Amino acid sequence: MFITIGALVALTVFDIVIHVATDQVEPLRITGNFIVLASALGVLLPRLRRVWIALAAGGWNLVLNLIHISANGIGALGVALIAVTTVLWLVLTILFARATKPVL
Repeated sequence: MFITIGALVALTVFDIVIHVATDQVEPLRITGNFIVLASALGVLLPRLRRVWIALAAGGWNLVLNLIHISANGIGALGVALIAVTTVLWLVLTILFARATKPVL
């Protein structure tokens, strides 16, 4: 589980750095990235380690990115980053669901 969180944090930071370095700060995508970062780091705390937190963060990130894509379009790297982030969130959610009792 911690490897998945580490990969997710690294990928998200990489995505933010690319946006800032190329002077393409896109508010919706950056907001989605911060949601991912906050929740990925937050689930390390026992009080916040809930399946619904992982699901909600991944869902919000995906929704914000889809809104951005529909309004502005996106390149191949952006599609790849969003796809990998979404898959990592699904893996993380499945790992949480298996490791914990159902808590809503």
